Amino acid sequence: MKLANTMTTNLHIPIAARIERLPVSKHLLWSILLISLGTFWDSYMLFSVGPISAHYFAYLGQPHFATALPLALFFGTFVGAVGLSTVADRIGRRGAFTLDLCILATGALIAAFSPNAPVLLIALFIAGVGTGAELPLSTTYVQELAPARVRGRLSSFALTIGFCGGTVGGFASMLLVPLNDLPLPGFRIALLLAAVGGFSSLLLRMGLPESPRWLERVGRSAEADDVMNRIERHVMREKNLVMLPPPPRTEYKIESGVSPLSLLLSRAYVRRTMSAWGIELLQGFGAYGFATFVPFFLYSRGYSIVHALTYTAVIQIAYPVGSLVSIYVTEKFQRKWGMAFAYVLNTLFGLGFLLANSTTLIVLFGFLTEAMIFINGPLLHTYEAEIYPTGIRARGAGISFALSRLGGFFAPLVAALLLGIGAGHTWLIAIGALAWFGCALIAAIVAVDTTNISLEDLEVKH
Repeated sequence: MKLANTMTTNLHIPIAARIERLPVSKHLLWSILLISLGTFWDSYMLFSVGPISAHYFAYLGQPHFATALPLALFFGTFVGAVGLSTVADRIGRRGAFTLDLCILATGALIAAFSPNAPVLLIALFIAGVGTGAELPLSTTYVQELAPARVRGRLSSFALTIGFCGGTVGGFASMLLVPLNDLPLPGFRIALLLAAVGGFSSLLLRMGLPESPRWLERVGRSAEADDVMNRIERHVMREKNLVMLPPPPRTEYKIESGVSPLSLLLSRAYVRRTMSAWGIELLQGFGAYGFATFVPFFLYSRGYSIVHALTYTAVIQIAYPVGSLVSIYVTEKFQRKWGMAFAYVLNTLFGLGFLLANSTTLIVLFGFLTEAMIFINGPLLHTYEAEIYPTGIRARGAGISFALSRLGGFFAPLVAALLLGIGAGHTWLIAIGALAWFGCALIAAIVAVDTTNISLEDLEVKH
C-alpha cells in the first residue's frame, strides 16, 4: 500500500525532482551501458577505416582513393551530428537512437560487400551519418537520466565504454586486414563486425525507455510519469526501499514543443554556445590531427612504416585509459576549470612528444597526449549537453560535436598543405599543441560553471 501511495504522490512531482532524488542503481548503470553501445561502434568505425581503406584500395590496385575514404566517413559524421540530433529533439531520444544505429549498421554492411570504390565511398558516408549523432545523443540521454551530483561521472562512464571501440577497431584492423586467404577477406570481416555489432546493439537497446525529461517538455506528461514510475519501482526493489527520499525543491517552466534553433545564439545562451563551438573545433583539429600526424611524424624520424603503425596502435591503448581516469576526476573540479587545466597538460605532453629523442619517450609522451585527449573528451561532451535546455539539448550538443568532426576534416587538409610547401613534420604536432592551448584559454575565459547544478537550475539560473 505504501508503494502505491508513493506512486500516486509522484504524479505531482516534477520529473527533474524525481530524478534528482534517486540513488545510483544497477538499473541506471545498465541503461547507460546500453546507451553507450552505439558510441562503441562509432569509435570502432572511426579508428578502423584508415587501415581498412588503405588495404582495400591497394587490394584493388587503386591506392589513390585511400585518402578519400576517411574524408567520406568524416563528412558523413558531420552531416549526421547535425541532422540526426535535430531529429532527436523532435521525435525523441529513443527514436533517434533507433534511426542512427540502423543507418550506421546498414552503411557498414554495404561497405563490407561493396563491389567497387564508388560504392564503398557512398557506404562509408552513410555509415558516417549514423555514427555522427551517436556521441552527442548518448551524452544527452545519459544526462537526462542522471542526477546532477553524478552527471559528469556517469557521462564519463558511458564514454569510457564507447571509446573502447576505438582501441578494438585499431587492433581488429591490425589483425584482420592483412588476412587475404580466408573465404571472406579480412578487411571485409572488419567492416562486417561493425554491421553485426550495430544491429545487435539496436536489438539490445529496444528495452530502453524514452527520456522522461524530453517527454515532459513536449507535453507528454502521462508518458513521462509512467516511465518514471517504472524506473522508481526498479530502484526501490533493488535497494529494498518502501519509500523514496523526499524530492529537492525544483522549479522550472514546462514549455510544450521544440525550442527554436535561434535559442543557441540568443543573449542567454550565446556565451555557452561560443565556448562549446570554439573548444570543439580546436580540439577536433588537435585530437584527430594528432592521430593523423603521428605516423607521418614517426616515419620522418626514420622509423619504418610498420614500426610507426605499431607504435600508433600501442598509443591508442590510451583511449579507454584516459576516459576511465575521467570517471574519477570529472566531479572533482568545476567543469570549465577541469577542461582548462587538462588542455594545458595536453599542450605540454604534445610538446613533449614533439621534442622526445628516444623511442621510449616518444611512446610515453604519445600515450600521455592521447590519454589527455580522452580525459578532456568526457568533460567537454558533458559540458556541451548540460549547458542547454531539454527542448534544444540534442541539437545544441550535436551541432557543437559536428564542429569537432569539421576540425578532424581540416586536419589532413592542413597536413597536406604544410607538406606541400615543404614545412617539416614537426609543424604538424606543434599546430596540434597550439590548438589545445586555444581550448584551455576558451575554457577558462568563456565557458560557464555547470558542475553539480541540475539541468533545470542551469536553465533558470542564467
